Amino acid sequence: MLSRLVIAPLFLILVAAPRLFAAERDYLQRGERELQGREDVAYDAAVRDVLSRGWRSDVVLRMLDLPPFQPEWVAGIARARDGYRAFSVEASKQVWGALGFGSSDPKQKKGDYHSVHPVLHERPISPSVAARIAALWRRVLADQRNYGKDPNLYLDTDQLSFYLSFQPTERLTAHTVGLGPKLTHLWHVSALLANYAEGMSERELIKEIAKRERTLGI
Repeated sequence: MLSRLVIAPLFLILVAAPRLFAAERDYLQRGERELQGREDVAYDAAVRDVLSRGWRSDVVLRMLDLPPFQPEWVAGIARARDGYRAFSVEASKQVWGALGFGSSDPKQKKGDYHSVHPVLHERPISPSVAARIAALWRRVLADQRNYGKDPNLYLDTDQLSFYLSFQPTERLTAHTVGLGPKLTHLWHVSALLANYAEGMSERELIKEIAKRERTLGI
């Protein structure tokens, strides 16, 4: 699961982050990503099917990453009877590629993604740490200065979506292509949350959260 993220956070930042094409500022769009055409609708449905853990009713925080060349993945926090649980799910191989859209191989059956399965990791997380991560999401997603239309066009770049409903009356959803300086922190925390779900220590997770809190002024 998320093998590129497991080795160490430093490796994650140096290797994985550059493909996200950080912009000079953040350009979030409100709500869910708008689907364009039948292929996009089919792709969205397939991703939600394979990574369905990320859309269960107990989920209170989520980030979905749709990379152009690697398997899709989602990480987040779910509310449990005894507190909270961190989770991460990665497709065993890229859903888009399995669907066969854009493939010139006549043997590849378009629309068949049943060979793709979810690789799930889930682990309890303390309420205080969950609340601190939610505060990071809230600081960025609730600030209208982080929204706008990006004047640049990025090809072969990660598409990301964010969701937060940690508080009873709270529901923030947003999406973007690539990352700006503030959203980069949310992406990194999501990757670290995935690392934690796979076994990284809570102490290491808290250390990284504290860095993001200082930068974002929390």
